[in-house]
Amino acid sequence: MPRVLVVDDDPDISLALADYLRQGNFDVDVADTGHAALEKGLAEHFDAVLLDVGLPDRDGIEILEELAGQKPELPIILLTAFTSLAQSTPPAILNKAFAYLTKPYRREEIRQVIHRAVLGHREFEKPGELTSPVLTNPLTFPSIIQPSPPSRPKSTGPSYQLSLDEYQRLAETIQLMQFAFDHVPEAILIADTEKRFRFANQAAYQILGYTKEELEALRIPDICPNHDNQDYQNHLNELRQGKTLSYYTVHRTKQGQSIPVEISVYLLNFHGQEFTCAITKQMPDQLTVTDDRSHTNTST
Repeated sequence: MPRVLVVDDDPDISLALADYLRQGNFDVDVADTGHAALEKGLAEHFDAVLLDVGLPDRDGIEILEELAGQKPELPIILLTAFTSLAQSTPPAILNKAFAYLTKPYRREEIRQVIHRAVLGHREFEKPGELTSPVLTNPLTFPSIIQPSPPSRPKSTGPSYQLSLDEYQRLAETIQLMQFAFDHVPEAILIADTEKRFRFANQAAYQILGYTKEELEALRIPDICPNHDNQDYQNHLNELRQGKTLSYYTVHRTKQGQSIPVEISVYLLNFHGQEFTCAITKQMPDQLTVTDDRSHTNTST
């Protein structure tokens, strides 16, 4: 079975992760300090390491740098409670990690990332040999926008299996896109047709004051006090005609503050589903916006 080292100083978290991964046919060992993680990681064979950044004796980023320096082929997945990790950690160090996940995490997300990490490590060690039962299952990739279950069955077409190189290039492309979005100064918000937020970049979290989990539990009217359902439907119809919309409105932060913004809205079609993508720019505080029904159309 693929071996995974779980490094976390919280025994409840490490035991829960270990039990979950063992149920998925992983052989799991646990370390609760940075020293123990280095000792085990360097002395024993592991197919992947799940490393918490906040350790009691040493910073997890230091452990990443040292462990990756001596075992560059070992996939290390960071667990962090800091949404600003990408901004506070030099890219040269952060890029040594296979991936990083923000707490609170989803167990299925962790399983899929470890699954990909183990696949790459096994392929690196024994090209062409994939003997583990864990690795024979079809791979799924958690895309930036997760499509909702379709309302009607889709016609089935030929399936396409990605090679390891194609899969790794896809993963790198997704990571680059996420990195780019998080370093854009304007807030980017993507919502589905139910008006639920499905993606936001770091600027959106910082401006609105919500965490990723909090914002994903909200809908457009929760942050737009001037939202009008009829206007929203009219906007959708115009977007479907190939137009983009730009207008001024107000967003409400988690603290209840109203901030004037200029919004450009685009319509995205992803896996047969519609998403609205809003790029918002904060306006001077002196600007007062009372209605979002006046907008300009720009034909694409």
